[in-house]
Amino acid sequence: MDYILSISVILLAALITGKIFSKINLPPVVGQLISGVIIGPAILNLVKPTNLISSLAELGVILLMFIAGLESDLKLLKQYFKPSIVVAIMGIIFPVLGIFCTSKLFALSNIESLFIGVIFAATSVSISVAVLKSMNALNTKSGVTILGAAVADDILSILLLSVVITFTSGSAAQGNPNIILLILMQIGFFIFVWILLILVNKFKIKLNPTLAPIVGLIVCLLLSALAEHVKISAITGAFFAGILIGQTNYKESVNHQMNQFGNLLFIPIFFVNVGLNMNISGIVENAPLFILLSIAAVITKFLGAYLGSRFFKFTRLSATEIGVGMISRGEVGLIIAELGLKNNIISDNYYSTIIASIILTTILAPLLLKPIVMKIKQI
Repeated sequence: MDYILSISVILLAALITGKIFSKINLPPVVGQLISGVIIGPAILNLVKPTNLISSLAELGVILLMFIAGLESDLKLLKQYFKPSIVVAIMGIIFPVLGIFCTSKLFALSNIESLFIGVIFAATSVSISVAVLKSMNALNTKSGVTILGAAVADDILSILLLSVVITFTSGSAAQGNPNIILLILMQIGFFIFVWILLILVNKFKIKLNPTLAPIVGLIVCLLLSALAEHVKISAITGAFFAGILIGQTNYKESVNHQMNQFGNLLFIPIFFVNVGLNMNISGIVENAPLFILLSIAAVITKFLGAYLGSRFFKFTRLSATEIGVGMISRGEVGLIIAELGLKNNIISDNYYSTIIASIILTTILAPLLLKPIVMKIKQI
């Protein structure tokens, strides 16, 4: 019965820290991460990582990415496609190259350095959106561009993650001829999703509204399993399942039910589990890496998004707003880091340092964004 007590402690810690961080205008997920560090082996040692907690956390991350797909607005992306896609691409290239070079300074392998670059390529825009909403600045050209770029950024980062995992897997590293078949299967997966998307848009499927959430969940789990089968991350399948269901008339009801279902148990366990696996001594030992990673994470993402915005004639201040709005890594970075640890691509020694850097960017983004938005409103 120990697992019941452990889950109770996890949920209680997530609830308390989430509320505290909300009260001080910081993302609740950061509080949940820190609660994992506090109750885990790093400090109080009340809860230890187990296979059951890890499995529940994996379901949590699948639901989290399914919800992210549901909330992705493809129409918005089409409306501001050109500036959004350039901001997203520049916001991926700069961090991948910058973080790769930073990691190499500490003699990390090419594969590990590249994967850490991919971790910091992803943007979590939910925090920036919350700030923009609270200041009635979400429907500005800059606000919409941040949203559109974040959608493109998430899709591109997840595709990049799938490519990196494929080529860092054992079969790829050993030059297994089946790698060609594997790549063809992965291409087939994306073609299959694209066909499903066309069919969903063409044929308006009618369901009993009460059945829509369970059908959506089944689609999510099936696409996740299919993605995993062709050696693409399960979160990729979940993300595209969310986009797929998001094109139906049941988007709102499914999104509402999945948020309730996921945030009740699985998603908090995912964030706390990230903290459970953190090692404070590892961060202290790697303090120089932590400092340089954090600086590189902020500067490279800001520069990429800022230069991409300036290319489309945004003012310096508006481009600064977009650059700062894209700094936060948040959930997507945490998900990719967790996958890297699970697949032995990044070592335990550096995992805690990477998570700490992600948390720092998540806290910095809203603190830097508010004064910039206020300045723009005064003009």
